[in-house]
Amino acid sequence: MLIRSRRPLTWRRTAAAALCITAALILAPRGVDAAISYLLYYAIEIPPVLTGYEMDDQQNRRVVYTSVLRGTLGGLAVDSGTLALHPGASAAAGGGQFTLRTAAGSVKDGLILLTTDRKQTTLVFLGTYLGARLQFKMMGPTENFGTATISGKGLADTSFVAHSEYVAAITLGVAGLAPAARAQAITAAESNLRLVTAYQAATGSP
Repeated sequence: MLIRSRRPLTWRRTAAAALCITAALILAPRGVDAAISYLLYYAIEIPPVLTGYEMDDQQNRRVVYTSVLRGTLGGLAVDSGTLALHPGASAAAGGGQFTLRTAAGSVKDGLILLTTDRKQTTLVFLGTYLGARLQFKMMGPTENFGTATISGKGLADTSFVAHSEYVAAITLGVAGLAPAARAQAITAAESNLRLVTAYQAATGSP
């Protein structure tokens, strides 16, 4: 991919596959488990994006906006993370992909749905983390979106049903690490319940 420069994002061409798949995931019925899903606290930021180009399967050049993800998820540090956004079918929508890895494992099939209006742009992230469904969102002002760091804190929805199930998944994910690193990751995961409670108390979120 050839990187050009930082500049505000405009959403004028389609990333149809990512957009349609992501929209389907968001709008699909989530069943009874959604009512009792376990939440992961996240604090993530996206530095200013870079503008570049890539070739599609038909060798057509298309614009792509790239950046990194950094912060924490479920008490664990994000060891690495990337995102790539493609202009959408209209000025109000777009889509893309993301990667995110912690000491316990990586998010699989990471997709992004972007929607925007005159005031606010929203990124919805969806994927599978440690075998569980994961969904969270980040928001920023639409004006000059992508030219400044976007920071977001909140509660990610998952298909874990209890704190013990989440910690068990973390424990399995870090089983191959050295004892000190393994213990550190499990302790960090144990802190998620406290982080969620503190965020709910501070913001009034359910």
